Amino acid sequence: MSDLELVRTILVEFPYGLLGSLVAAVLCGYLSVFIVSKRIVFVGATLTQVAVAGIALSHLLLPHSGAEVGAMVVTLTVVVALARLLRSGHVARDTVLGISFVIAIALRILIIQVSPATEVAEIDAILKGDMLFVTPDQFIMLAVTAALLLAVHLAFQKEFMYVSFDPDTATTQGIRAERWEILFYVTIAIAISVATRIVGDVFVFGFLVLPAATAALLARRMSTIFLVSVIAGAIPPSLGLYAAFRLDLPAGPTTVAVSFILFIVTWIFRRQRA
Repeated sequence: MSDLELVRTILVEFPYGLLGSLVAAVLCGYLSVFIVSKRIVFVGATLTQVAVAGIALSHLLLPHSGAEVGAMVVTLTVVVALARLLRSGHVARDTVLGISFVIAIALRILIIQVSPATEVAEIDAILKGDMLFVTPDQFIMLAVTAALLLAVHLAFQKEFMYVSFDPDTATTQGIRAERWEILFYVTIAIAISVATRIVGDVFVFGFLVLPAATAALLARRMSTIFLVSVIAGAIPPSLGLYAAFRLDLPAGPTTVAVSFILFIVTWIFRRQRA
């Protein structure tokens, strides 16, 4: 198959896969700046696994309902508890996240074990997510979710920036840091729960880290870092899909690999300019 035929196949047969992965990558790319800058990468990893456990639980209890809803409910519940625990100081941050991470993985394994044999393969496929088979309804849900979350972040940009990077100033200006931080974590939880169900946990966690890491190598001003991170998120999906088809590889991990290559190339470029 020629390159032109391959591109045509992707555009004609898998348009929602391309568009859905692009929306997910841009959303995660934006949020990744907060996650990397706040040094809460493990929060992203933990919530991704919590979302996967929520998908498995909802499919087991309500097999004919949307797994996205179950993932969102479970992830939102956990993130509110995590936000309070992380601020309390009674338990070390790494300990809280480590417990949540391992329990989420254990829950996922246990749910698969107790599921009827006929459903195990179906649940396993749902847990992995597949950006190639994004449906029109899933794409609409993802696009609407991304638009709403980005609108919230733009509307309350000052509050989110203060509580994330300068909590002392936030307190002096009368900003209720705890409430705004919980809202921030809620937006992260919603993004992760919806995107994980549609494009997979590997894709989501990869794009919650790599775009911001790439942007940090190229920019210094925070506004520029956000812009470069979004661009670094938007580039890999189309290249990843092309490479996946050309090399007969799984689309999600291949797209993350392309994002990593972009990071490495940027790092080399930065070293050469230093």
